[in-house]
Amino acid sequence: MLLTVLVNFLIFVATSEAMTMKQIRNTGKMMRKSCQPKNNVEDEKIDPINDGVFIDEKEVKCYMACIMKMANTLKNGKFNAEAAIKQADLLLPDEIKEPAKAAITACKKVSDSHKDICDASFYVTKCIYEFNPAIFYFP
Repeated sequence: MLLTVLVNFLIFVATSEAMTMKQIRNTGKMMRKSCQPKNNVEDEKIDPINDGVFIDEKEVKCYMACIMKMANTLKNGKFNAEAAIKQADLLLPDEIKEPAKAAITACKKVSDSHKDICDASFYVTKCIYEFNPAIFYFP
């Protein structure tokens, strides 16, 4: 199933077509199925993320890092804002593309103050939510 997600992702990147929110959510479900068991985190702790509720626990933080790794927005243990902006440009629907890139830009330095990749992922994700909750989605 993960292979299907990766193939779909590569097809979208190759054709430079934005994904619909439905496609993004479906891809997110696949990513979640991979990262959730790896980090032993319950739905009750990750479902609230989309509503701005960030549970400050290691499993939740490392789940976020796993999702960000799968999305290729982490490099060498750090948040890679340039990669995240490229992903937004290529994959997000036009109506949220620019606001998402603005949020990424505003939050790109947040990870610099966190040595642990799980902590860095948590605080970058939280920053992006706080910058613009209307366009926020996290699987």
